[in-house]
Amino acid sequence: MMKLVREKYKKYLSVKILVVVIVVVSSVAIMLPIIKLASIFGINVQENTGLNFKPNFGIIFFFFLFGICSILIIWLAQKYIHQKPLSQLGFNSKIGRDLFFGFFLGLIVVASINIIYGISAEKIEFNPVIVPDNISLITYIGYYIYFIIGFIVWNSFIEEFGMRVYPIEKLKNYINPHIIFILMGIIFALGHFITREFDIHYFISLFGFSYVFSLLYFYSRSIWLVVGLHSGANWVNFTFFGTNWKMGALYNIEIADFPTWIYNYTDITIYSILLVLILLLNKKGFFNKHFSVNIK
Repeated sequence: MMKLVREKYKKYLSVKILVVVIVVVSSVAIMLPIIKLASIFGINVQENTGLNFKPNFGIIFFFFLFGICSILIIWLAQKYIHQKPLSQLGFNSKIGRDLFFGFFLGLIVVASINIIYGISAEKIEFNPVIVPDNISLITYIGYYIYFIIGFIVWNSFIEEFGMRVYPIEKLKNYINPHIIFILMGIIFALGHFITREFDIHYFISLFGFSYVFSLLYFYSRSIWLVVGLHSGANWVNFTFFGTNWKMGALYNIEIADFPTWIYNYTDITIYSILLVLILLLNKKGFFNKHFSVNIK
């Protein structure tokens, strides 16, 4: 059976697209049975996502289980269908440099969006997040290390590995890359609504987020660059807009009473500027110069 799938995959473009889409969707949809499994143990995963994430053993266990299962699905496809090593999927890059640069860029992008919100708002409050007096420094550091490595970077890696790196690497030589970006952007955005109600503005924002990240990976071929970018963006949100010190929150900034059109268009405008910047950098040869080792 697997041999037949490989033969059809090599021969037909439609089969290539179908296989990649099935693998990507499966890597996201695996969350559904995990949510059901968690509910058997009395754990409501759907109420513990995003800024509401609570770092207790049960939630962390199922969070990591989802990530492991998602990566396993892609690994199985890479090994038995594509017959290629995982190292082909964007790992031939300078980890430290790319993570740092991506993190810094992600921080700037999300900070810029919220600064515009703040400038336009009639009300803005800075509420420091209080760490209980009975929490030792070692305990706090332990939670913060988990927050950075176990949540921020791990979550970013799962999403970038499955939603950007894998499909781009598998289809970039066969179809227009922008078609891949659009297709994966839709899947990426819809995947976030497995655990929350649909919101058209959030969908558009996620789609724009995904499209820019896909373009950046396509030119750099560095998984660590987009993981860093994703991590930096999430770090800003959890650090300055969260309420849980265990999840890295330092300040809970409340921005209110600003024009609806600012809310609707600011993030997509920032993403558009970033997209143009990436295109200009590519035209100037930036990615060929600094990431040429990855381009094959």
